[in-house]
Amino acid sequence: MTLKKLIALIVAVTLGGGTMSGGAMKKFFLGFKWSKTVSFEQSGEVVVNPMTGFAPIAENTKVAEKYSLVYVDVTWRELEPEEGVFAFEEIDRSNHLERWRADGKRVVFRFVLDKPGSEAHMDIPDWLYEKTGGAGYAYDHEYGKGFSPDYTHPDVIEGHAKAIRALGAYYGKDDFFAYIELGSLGHWGEWHVKYDAGVPRLPNEEIRDKYIQPYLTAFPNSQILMRRPFTPCKVYGFGVYNDMTGHAEATEEWLGWINYGGKYSQTGEPNVIQAVPEIWNKAAVGGELTSSISMDWLLRFHLNETLNLIKRSHMTFIGPKIPEGDIYAESAGEILKNLGYRYRIEKVSARETLDGKKLKVKLHWINDGVAPLYWDWDVYLYLLDSENSIVEKSQVDIKLSELTEGKTIVTQTLLDIANKQDNSYKLCIGIIDPNTGEPAVQFAMDAERIGNMTVLAEWNDLTN
Repeated sequence: MTLKKLIALIVAVTLGGGTMSGGAMKKFFLGFKWSKTVSFEQSGEVVVNPMTGFAPIAENTKVAEKYSLVYVDVTWRELEPEEGVFAFEEIDRSNHLERWRADGKRVVFRFVLDKPGSEAHMDIPDWLYEKTGGAGYAYDHEYGKGFSPDYTHPDVIEGHAKAIRALGAYYGKDDFFAYIELGSLGHWGEWHVKYDAGVPRLPNEEIRDKYIQPYLTAFPNSQILMRRPFTPCKVYGFGVYNDMTGHAEATEEWLGWINYGGKYSQTGEPNVIQAVPEIWNKAAVGGELTSSISMDWLLRFHLNETLNLIKRSHMTFIGPKIPEGDIYAESAGEILKNLGYRYRIEKVSARETLDGKKLKVKLHWINDGVAPLYWDWDVYLYLLDSENSIVEKSQVDIKLSELTEGKTIVTQTLLDIANKQDNSYKLCIGIIDPNTGEPAVQFAMDAERIGNMTVLAEWNDLTN
């Protein structure tokens, strides 16, 4: 403290008509009463956090209960057995959606009009088939048997828009349906058909856009993903999904579309697949492990190659085809450590303000994962007493969606510590799931946890 600064302070206090208490004067000369700086290393543990990880089939309760995501696909035939009559209660029941919502899980969803199977069938409702005069193509090829509707037919387009609006009205009010894989077109909703086996090619961009538009307003709280980075990915900020995850050749082609764009082989249109490098910084990347290669090949004999493809894809979730069983448990854990966000407080600096009424907390945030959390959930600092009860909290000013891979964000937050009665406190951090109102995210760092709150510092002399 220089003499000049000391004189300036005394003058300011005197002219202001105020006085400085003995405690404040002591802090002024001797520094802050309490201060602490702690650094944390990243942990190598497997954490199951909201909005990321494996997304097993929702109907498989034994597997689904282990993770934070579940996968649901619904055919038009299942959704609307009679025109204008939607089977939401049955969809909820068969997929255990009430249970998963109560458990704080989220849904990866896909609407499908054509799912190849072992027997001849249709995945559109009978009433639509009759209304369109049977417009479409019944196929039997190496993918299986099924029916490809005429996607250019006005009644199919109009009926599809009504179906998506109904889905949105029922499921799109919040982020429970977190990830919408924009299906609708092609085998399995993957925007491709086996046209070399006689199935009519998919429609051009103008018609395809009519299948996209209803999703925009139906699911405003969701991340929407496309099978390839088509123009809407760039225009509307959609993400992408890869249903051939782990297949080296197919994934390299898919990554090539992301980095360089390309021609759409299904229709021959140039420049409708757009280059969207680093799309994962703004929109989610998902998909499932390929069915064309065995799990042993992917996860036992070529795990490093599979992990490399997943890392380079910056995936947030994988499902519904995922590793199951003890034989793949270790490999599954390695995959989970390379999906989505892994937030950490790299350094925390906490100190009392001069008047002793506030704690000033400076946090250095870092994301050791491959993608951010795409929703800006509320973050709080907590002060816990010796019984681990919350006695004070203060919201941290941070947008988690901006905390992308390897990026550091520094926040400063004031926490009220005036008139605290206990002599032992813990400073904790928590990220709030808006569906439960409780801390829900486990930080991937070597630190103590109390529930889903992470302990940043503790001390015994705050009130002394």
